[in-house]
Amino acid sequence: RALAPDGRSDLAAPLRGGKVKVHLRAVGAAPILSRAKIRVDGRQRLLVVEDFLRRQLRLGPGDALFVYVDQAFAPTPDQVLGELAECFAIAGELVLNYSITDAWG
Repeated sequence: RALAPDGRSDLAAPLRGGKVKVHLRAVGAAPILSRAKIRVDGRQRLLVVEDFLRRQLRLGPGDALFVYVDQAFAPTPDQVLGELAECFAIAGELVLNYSITDAWG
């Protein structure tokens, strides 16, 4: 297997640059989206998904929104989606749970 100049496997490069399947799951009192599965460019940051959620849920900039990777941890908004998918995708989908209240602290 060839390595990229940064020492990473070249298998990860297409995922980071390609589309990432994101499955959005509501937690607690958060409304369920009519479109829970989206595709996002792998080079985009989590902030893009958070902005999408805010628009869909009609949340203002001051309203609370919590996003978790598969009920495990809350990534930072600047985390690259392709990198998250590379590490945490299940069956080709990155599962993101969202809530309007702190669900797993």
